[in-house]
Amino acid sequence: MKSLNIKKIITKHLTILTFFISCICAFNVLAEDAIIDLSATELIGYTEPPKVFIELEVNKTRDLHVAFQNMDGWQTIKRTMKRIRESGKYHFEVPIDNLKPGKYRIDAYIAPRGKNWSDRLTETKHFEFEVVNEEKYVKKTLFSSQDKIKFVDWPKKIVGTQEATLKIKYDITETRNLHIKLLDSSNWKEYGALKFPVTEPGEITLPLSNLKSDFPEGKYAWVVFLTTSDDSTEMSEKYGKHFELIYGEEE
Repeated sequence: MKSLNIKKIITKHLTILTFFISCICAFNVLAEDAIIDLSATELIGYTEPPKVFIELEVNKTRDLHVAFQNMDGWQTIKRTMKRIRESGKYHFEVPIDNLKPGKYRIDAYIAPRGKNWSDRLTETKHFEFEVVNEEKYVKKTLFSSQDKIKFVDWPKKIVGTQEATLKIKYDITETRNLHIKLLDSSNWKEYGALKFPVTEPGEITLPLSNLKSDFPEGKYAWVVFLTTSDDSTEMSEKYGKHFELIYGEEE
């Protein structure tokens, strides 16, 4: 009886196993076609073309099919196809004649090159947008009824090189300048001043670190207020936020 070549048998089986794993991996690569994300301009006027933003994964050249439906009667008002040769992020405009005010939905899917719905490779991705009753949509700023610094958030104590974020929330009645000053609260000496134009109510955040390298240990105050855009008139009360810089306690 001939002796078995164990090494040869093991090598043969390993080769078969490696081939099998390679086939599985190749199959997985081929199964990666996907629409990662779909969005569009959420509000447009009836003369504006919808602008579509999409992120895709494809393993070869594919056809991206996009349809637009009104959500009133679910009628398809526009179809378009884009040939996609590689994965990535894309954006494009889709002109639509006689676009009416109302709510709409975008449907998108991927198919093999030259194919369509019946051969689709992905689930349909959806995104909703609205057409307003204006030729072009212009975002309207909702101003407040008064100019006011609503609050200032900052730690009461900064130790050593501790990092912190200065957060300021404000209301404005029109475009203003936001002033931020750092004062020594023992003698009101000014150590620094910043100014930011603000065009709508909101908040601003300023991450700050290593104050130890710029300012001596002591007691300080942030003083925040609003002025007219030409700085000629103060439009809000000053908001003060006291704190202390301590350097001796740092570990």
